[in-house]
Amino acid sequence: MQHRQSRSAFTLIELMLSLALIVVATALVGSLMQMFSRNFATRGDDIRREQLARALLTRIADDIRAVVLPQEYDTSVLEQLLGASGGASASGAAAATNPTSSTSSTSSLASSASPPDSSSAASPATGEDLSTMVTTNMPPGIHGDQYSLIVDVSRIPRPDEYIMQTATMTDHFIADVPGDMKTVTYFIQSPTNMGVDDSLAQFAATSDSASAVSSGQASGLVRRQLDRAVTAYAEEMGNTQRLQRTGDLLAPEVVSLEFAYFDGVDWLTEWDSSTQSLPWLVEITLAMQTATAGETTPLTAGISISQLPYADRKAYGIEVYQLVVAIPGAQLHAVDATTADQAAGMESMGL
Repeated sequence: MQHRQSRSAFTLIELMLSLALIVVATALVGSLMQMFSRNFATRGDDIRREQLARALLTRIADDIRAVVLPQEYDTSVLEQLLGASGGASASGAAAATNPTSSTSSTSSLASSASPPDSSSAASPATGEDLSTMVTTNMPPGIHGDQYSLIVDVSRIPRPDEYIMQTATMTDHFIADVPGDMKTVTYFIQSPTNMGVDDSLAQFAATSDSASAVSSGQASGLVRRQLDRAVTAYAEEMGNTQRLQRTGDLLAPEVVSLEFAYFDGVDWLTEWDSSTQSLPWLVEITLAMQTATAGETTPLTAGISISQLPYADRKAYGIEVYQLVVAIPGAQLHAVDATTADQAAGMESMGL
């Protein structure tokens, strides 16, 4: 009687179990790789957003620190020098002793000071400088509210800024002129086709950016830098539409921008250097939405981040960045002791 030799092999059940284990292991590895890729992309977006916020805050802080304020000229030393010199008194005595020469000199001065002919006068549009034609009612300094800031800065122009911008009447923006006194304005532009265009949005690969470009809607943080005389001339002429379309869209990612001004006692939401000199401190608050939250629940630019509850900030994925800027050399007004005590609550204590 012959016995058959048995051979060991996989059964159908063992094969199915092994295939199931392979599928489960592959799914686990794929989910881990996907989670790692998602976390890597999220972290990269956070780093880019933080770098952008740091660059924007530094840019605004540099403009605030470069603010100029009109200084009163002290003529007391010059008056003392002129009063101590005896040349003026000697010439006056000589004129009194010789009335004929005084009369002749007066007549010659009157003839030389006669108004020139209108035909020889230069046309204001061609013969005079724009800075001599236009004067602004707002003195240089810092003028702003809670949502916008206007700073008059003084810097030496770069070599490329000495080149005159060419513009025509059909252009929607205002051309700048070379100069060392610039008016810089920061504000948030809501989605509109009548504001500053986003010149870099056409290079974006996302469908949302492409639709925004096709519709002409642009929003975000806008920085406008124009010569002070050009800005004043546009305001006096009522050319607000071209003024609103002039500037650079620095960051479409910014959805909110707010400022606060410290006068030594309280934080204020408005500031006017013509009556308040310069603030001690300026607080800048930027708010941006994360990329993942922007894809699911996009938020319209121009919101007030101070009035948005913390729960809504987390729901919309809003990250807030702040910077407090101290102005070097600010002319600080002395705070009255009574006002300081009242602000500190000393009056309620009976002191």
